[in-house]
Amino acid sequence: MQSSPGPSRELDAARLAARLRAQDPTALAEWYREEHPQVFRLCLAFLAHHADAEDLAQDAMLHLADRLEKWDPQRPYLPWRSQVVLNLARDWRRRAAARPQPAPAAPELPSLLPAPDSAAERAEVLHAVQAALGALPEREREAFALHDLQGLDADETAAAMEVGASTVRSLLTLARRRLRGLLAPRLQPAEGHGGRRV
Repeated sequence: MQSSPGPSRELDAARLAARLRAQDPTALAEWYREEHPQVFRLCLAFLAHHADAEDLAQDAMLHLADRLEKWDPQRPYLPWRSQVVLNLARDWRRRAAARPQPAPAAPELPSLLPAPDSAAERAEVLHAVQAALGALPEREREAFALHDLQGLDADETAAAMEVGASTVRSLLTLARRRLRGLLAPRLQPAEGHGGRRV
């Protein structure tokens, strides 16, 4: 899991956003380079689908750049950015749900994976974790992504989700319990195998 962004990450992001708002010609490329990986990780956690997350992250970066003039510098930047991305992800999911689709199969978690000591094996573990995230109810996934993956504290997560901090704590408890239930049996060493379950 990612550690908390801390005051220095918030200040760096806020300074860069302020430079972009002031139309500093060098700020756009720097802002994009710094923000895109964070925005993509949020999108991936919210949607639990790599290709959709890539598309949404591109849309979100354009949307954020357009909305920066509306950001109040007195408000912390990271929760504001996360709220904008979260709202876009919710819209994306609503539009996707409105399109006719075949009935989705239950997420398939690989039953046995070797220890993740190669790129291919790490990719399989990532797939299993992504599938487990996709199995979470939306609000739990959002709270988990913002707090545990993005590193926002409970109050920042609550601000981004527009709920109370106690609701965030409840959602986190439920999300972590469900993830443990989905992943723990697969993390047990397999009998007669050198690998581990994910």
